Amino acid sequence: MSRSMRAERTFRAMGTACSVVVFGSGSESAIEDVADLGVGRVRLLEQLWSRFLDTSELSRLNEAAGKGSLPVSDDTVTLVSAMRRGWEMTSGAFDPSILHAIRSHGYDRDFTQVIASDFVVGASVTPATVPGMANVVVLDQEIELPAGLGLDPGAIGKGLAADIVVDELRSTGVDGVLVDLGGDIALSGTPGEDEEWIVSIRDERSPESGTFVGQARWKSGIEHAGIATSTTKTRRWAESRHHVLDPTTGVSTDEAVVQATVSGDRAWECEVWATSCVVQPEATIASLPSGFAAVVLGQDRVMRDDFARMWATSEVA
Repeated sequence: MSRSMRAERTFRAMGTACSVVVFGSGSESAIEDVADLGVGRVRLLEQLWSRFLDTSELSRLNEAAGKGSLPVSDDTVTLVSAMRRGWEMTSGAFDPSILHAIRSHGYDRDFTQVIASDFVVGASVTPATVPGMANVVVLDQEIELPAGLGLDPGAIGKGLAADIVVDELRSTGVDGVLVDLGGDIALSGTPGEDEEWIVSIRDERSPESGTFVGQARWKSGIEHAGIATSTTKTRRWAESRHHVLDPTTGVSTDEAVVQATVSGDRAWECEVWATSCVVQPEATIASLPSGFAAVVLGQDRVMRDDFARMWATSEVA
């Protein structure tokens, strides 16, 4: 039996720390090549979807709002379709049409530049309308945005990119793949010689302490799984503003929930439900669909913890 090998790449993309891990029993060079392919694919999706690049398809799409449909790549059709689906399945609690609102808060450039800027410290916030996705038209190769609507992929793009890259790398014949894009994680197959995949869930309320609130686990050989975290404890600036906006007000959420981590079949769906838990906690926590597990944290209490129950009873997916 061939020995399982591992190739790992760590890099920065999409404004965050990323990693691609590939397991396989083929030649070492082939496994390394697949890992490199994963890095390249993440970077390509960043070039297509970044709202901070004027040349990206997403930026051109936002610029064309109200001017008719725009031809786009299959990847961008997939992104906007997922955005609309996420908005529909959460009844609007997840709403990627927040671009103009988040810009009005001062988050109008790469986050490293936001926190380094003196401008945002004194910037006033005028709540902006969040129009929703109802009038976004998605065709086979074209998308049309209504006037006044801008899309921000921040809360879904990394999860969707992780899903896409995992599926594509697995199709090369490797045994297992894990893609982590800033905590939005997708995985598939076999983690080398280990019997299960294990992802520790960090407590973002005290990240400096290295405290974890639990673990997510999946049996080796799983077809595809994902996990994502939405938190108000990161990407903060100016007068305690944070990047998770309430679509009903156009401003940062009130932080009744400060962290939600959700696992399920696809990382992009996990990101959608995690964001919904932060934005609309009572409704989402009570009605999280079957097949998803969550840990939801308030400032000083645990509001839901499916992971502790699942692992205590060995209910591993």
